[in-house]
Amino acid sequence: MDETLQNQSMRYDHHRLIVVLIFLGALIAAIGVSTSVALEYQNIGWQVINLRTDFLGDYTYTRYAFIYNISLMVAGLCILLSMISLLLLKLGYFSHYLACIGIFVGLCVILMGVFPINYLWPHRLVSTSFLVATVVMYFLCISDRFNHNSACSWPVFFISVLGFIASSGLVFQLNWHTLDFDPCEIHHTKDHYCIMTITLWAQTNIVMLWCLAHAWSIRRIAIENYQELTQHYTNTE
Repeated sequence: MDETLQNQSMRYDHHRLIVVLIFLGALIAAIGVSTSVALEYQNIGWQVINLRTDFLGDYTYTRYAFIYNISLMVAGLCILLSMISLLLLKLGYFSHYLACIGIFVGLCVILMGVFPINYLWPHRLVSTSFLVATVVMYFLCISDRFNHNSACSWPVFFISVLGFIASSGLVFQLNWHTLDFDPCEIHHTKDHYCIMTITLWAQTNIVMLWCLAHAWSIRRIAIENYQELTQHYTNTE
């Protein structure tokens, strides 16, 4: 039992380290994306809302594209770490599948930073894979919420619902022949907004929020598991 308790303590410390790294990484990613948006706002004002998010990583479009691309890599690393920690918790087959698809999502986000829109076809393949994978990830998280050993807390569940709606909307707007979104029609009206770009921005923010909420959920589960084992060990003495 001493060895079991020691192993559980080490696992808790490991998860605590991963959670701290996730929060730190998500903060860096949020600062990077916000900085990219602020710099582009100086050029085009509120029309930045109608700008596709991946254009911020276009090295021919903006001189600060490296900030946005680094932010993507950091955000992808956050998702990757959170899903590796979920895989180590071993909470059931739902969580196992969620962790596997989440690791794939994290890799796709990292590759979107490595292959921005300048590398057109690699970027389209990776971004389409990311979009489809997020739909599956959100669906699994929503389904896992009704599992006894759920890895998704209620905040993660609600964020997953919003993410599922946004991702599904983007899937229906995607042109599957080109693996890209058709440009919005340009109207010469003052209040014109592009639904596709707004949904892309929503998806970007939801992914970062989901990562933070999920990290907090993993921290809570790791603490509860450690406390349960400690209490069981104390009662058996």
